[in-house]
Amino acid sequence: MSAPLKVGNIIREEWLNILRDRRLFAILFLVPLLYTALFGYLYSNQRLVAIPTVVFDGDNSQLSRQIIQAFDQTETFRITSHTLSESEVERTIENGKARVGIIIPNDFSTRLKHGENVPVLTFVDGSNMLFSNSATRAANQVITTFSYGASSIKLKQQGLRDEQITATFSQIPFRSRVLYNPMFNYNDFLVYGLIGAILQQVLLLGVALTVTRDKEQGTWNRFAVWRGLPWRIAYAKTAPYFLIGVVNNLSVFVLSLYVFHLPFRGLFLPAMALGVSFVFALLGIGYLASLFSGNQVGSTQTTMLIAVPSFLLSGFTWPFEAMPYALNVAGHLLPLTYFLDGVREIFIKGHGFEMVWQDCVAMGLMGAVTYFIAFLLTPLFIKADKKSEADTTPSLSV
Repeated sequence: MSAPLKVGNIIREEWLNILRDRRLFAILFLVPLLYTALFGYLYSNQRLVAIPTVVFDGDNSQLSRQIIQAFDQTETFRITSHTLSESEVERTIENGKARVGIIIPNDFSTRLKHGENVPVLTFVDGSNMLFSNSATRAANQVITTFSYGASSIKLKQQGLRDEQITATFSQIPFRSRVLYNPMFNYNDFLVYGLIGAILQQVLLLGVALTVTRDKEQGTWNRFAVWRGLPWRIAYAKTAPYFLIGVVNNLSVFVLSLYVFHLPFRGLFLPAMALGVSFVFALLGIGYLASLFSGNQVGSTQTTMLIAVPSFLLSGFTWPFEAMPYALNVAGHLLPLTYFLDGVREIFIKGHGFEMVWQDCVAMGLMGAVTYFIAFLLTPLFIKADKKSEADTTPSLSV
């Protein structure tokens, strides 16, 4: 007769299982601390600083130069280039070389003296709402502060007191134009990023289980006859997931465009090239991770550790310009970073292949490198898992 179950014994048994499973122990106790440190470090700068800014100074007067200097002296803006026309400012932002443009019109100071309402104009990249919100607020503050400072000095020279200066203060006009997302629509900004994160999670999880499923079922050793041709194993195991990934990309974006009316301002072929490159990179990473996992639970845990922080490190929500250098580098090692950058360029900005080919190449290299490493390691894992002699192993054909 078996001994009766006791709650204390079950609790003790569960604690022993947790302490024996090093991966589970790390997930339960170390991962929360790790991610807390990661996210705290990610947002340690607290706000955007040194936003790349391009300037067109059509006035080239003492006043206009002082305004530009006032922008450059703030922590928010960093003047990176000057252009010869307003259209060049917009092209510079479109090409991603700057996030903010400052335009001072021709004869700005003269027209102000004549009483005209001539504003300083800023162009802001609205494809990332953190840039648009921070830049618009900071630019308005710069113009207001500069206007008051310039006016107060002039009026004090005329003998006015501080309260009289405040009453007669005249502000330099200011206007801001947000490109790509003028209505500050969070739907346009955030949904595409979340879609990319979900596509990544589903595909990584699916392909990570493909090898561990065979290991758990005891059928992994059947590939011993292909030990010299590891690409065959990778092709056979991941080809179905490649088709699934491509179909998922098409279906979710069709749903987004025609049901939820998200913007699509680019072309279909560059979008497809971007999606295929993304799927290829994820397959390589997921397949390599599955080789190192002994069971499906382990492979699931590994892919979760990759996928969870990647959205925040992708630069889609919190820009790379505001990240610590180490996290900036880590973010550029993730395929989601390049996929979401391409999505922003094609879907939101309306650019073509000339703006996303580097993203496609980066993801293609990620897939090629991880597959190559997997090809090198596959024979070792098959040899380690082999239980029976080669002559008893069933043969396979392509």
